[in-house]
Amino acid sequence: MEHRSDAPGPKGRIPSASNSQSRILPLLIATILLSSVSPLLSYAGGEGAAQESESAWEVKVIEPEVVSIVPHDPTAFTQGLEIHDGKFYESTGLYGESSVRIVNMTTGEIELQRDLPDQFFGEGLTIWNDSVIQLTWREKIGFIYDINTLELIGNFSYDGEGWGICESPFEGLWISDGSSELYRLSDDLSTVEEEVEIRMNEHVLDRWNELECGSHLIANRWYDDSIYSISSTGRVCQMADLSFLREQYETEESGVLNGIARDDHPSDTLWVTGKNWSNYYGIRIEFEMLDENCERFEPSQAVNSPYADFYSTLLSQFIGSAVLIIVLLTAVAYYSIVSKRQTEKPPRLGSKEE
Repeated sequence: MEHRSDAPGPKGRIPSASNSQSRILPLLIATILLSSVSPLLSYAGGEGAAQESESAWEVKVIEPEVVSIVPHDPTAFTQGLEIHDGKFYESTGLYGESSVRIVNMTTGEIELQRDLPDQFFGEGLTIWNDSVIQLTWREKIGFIYDINTLELIGNFSYDGEGWGICESPFEGLWISDGSSELYRLSDDLSTVEEEVEIRMNEHVLDRWNELECGSHLIANRWYDDSIYSISSTGRVCQMADLSFLREQYETEESGVLNGIARDDHPSDTLWVTGKNWSNYYGIRIEFEMLDENCERFEPSQAVNSPYADFYSTLLSQFIGSAVLIIVLLTAVAYYSIVSKRQTEKPPRLGSKEE
């Protein structure tokens, strides 16, 4: 019986390399992709774990400086303060004594006042859509006034108590209710769209009262003579102790600090006052630009953030994987050609092609 290496059958011709290569190739590609994705998963997991492990942060104490003093109506039970067009807009409280008023920033004289009905206790105030919004304490209603005449032009309702309110240029209206939470209202003022719990070194703080929005949110707490800078994630990042104002300038009849207004000209000046205080105080507090984690914000952070690093690493890994796959396919194709030539039976000498 003739034995030929190229005879068909299980012991005949050497099996073609293409079948084994077709099985190996997907495994090699999957291995390469898995090896490129695994570091990314570890990277992302490591970043998340690192962030979760952060349990405390430094609260920076900023020294304030008094730059201006303006007389304040000592009978005003101040609940909210804003500045618009060079005027103080102020809300006062107590049943039967509540009002909203426009005050001269130079003399402290009341230029225009609108009194609330006796059954309403006035609370926080802010400027919104070229109008004035004033909250009430337990009546669950907010009033909307014409910004020039203080004529009542509308109202809205909300749940719970109303304490402080401010408008963020990018996020809308935030309100406080004396708890540890701040609430962001929808654009139509009908619902709460976001809640943020306020923490200081992982300790939850309550009694949040007057609010002032801007590049960072500034707030005070009921029966606390300090004001606080709060990040978008609810972290107290910076604080300034204003108790010296009471000690140096105020009287025994002066109540609690309540009233914060940002003066855009100059931009680093805040105006503060309190319930039955004798004066408004223009103070310079150089709050730093900090990110949501209370770290110093740098312009380059937008590019060099952990997410930017992550996506850059992702792109590099996949480019590397693509190159490896191309090299692998080239090698497999070359090996297939060589193997095919090695297993082909050479033509017999003297034979003719048919």
